[in-house]
Amino acid sequence: MGLFSKFKDYQKGRDEKRISSNLATIRNSKAIKDERVGAIDYFKNLDDVSVAVPALLKRFDYSLEHGINDTREKESCMEGIIAFKAEAIPFVREHLLYTSRIAWPIKILKALGEEKEVVEILKAALNFGDVSFDQAIVDKNFDILCYLYDYKVPNFEEKLSHFLSDPDERVRFACAELLIEQESPKVPDMVERFLSDETPDNIRIRKSVFDAYLKNGWKVKNPSIFVEGRITGKIYVEANGTLAIRK
Repeated sequence: MGLFSKFKDYQKGRDEKRISSNLATIRNSKAIKDERVGAIDYFKNLDDVSVAVPALLKRFDYSLEHGINDTREKESCMEGIIAFKAEAIPFVREHLLYTSRIAWPIKILKALGEEKEVVEILKAALNFGDVSFDQAIVDKNFDILCYLYDYKVPNFEEKLSHFLSDPDERVRFACAELLIEQESPKVPDMVERFLSDETPDNIRIRKSVFDAYLKNGWKVKNPSIFVEGRITGKIYVEANGTLAIRK
């Protein structure tokens, strides 16, 4: 082996050790602040997007007790990722699929001008399985539903309705709010059952559904289940199926 080849192997070995060492530091919430900042700067100065971006994204997986330091470090990582522009997007997308901390990665996608990409990635990141045993996944589903509230997700309503039966009330409520905002003709059939749902766990959802029926003039398909048309309090079903508030 020639001297140049030996040097390349030696340099590669040193680089891999540096990458491994700095990655361990950036992932360690207990590391000395200056060392973690140094690790962030190390990856910001790398020109290999496949190494730098995944490493910088790891910093978003935890928060420090010191809020100012936490924000500064995350802003620095965000700056480093955005510097790669469109090249960074596939790595941010992959990260969002498995991480439970989605706020900063979403900020990054928005900063890169990828609003449509945000919606598609968040839809893909929802977990439709039985996740009641994993609070981190439940929280992630809730966060995603809350983020999607500001967007239209056509032809996704039926799939979203899965979360109307989620064991977590926050998830059910976020789903109901998101569906109502879609202004889709499919939604009334999905949420009508909450009009007669008097369980304490669904009080917020029921109120949102009442408001939606009153505001949008939706018609109740099965008004006969309500005695004398009275749903609750002063809310009644009119002869034409719409809701009204009677004095």
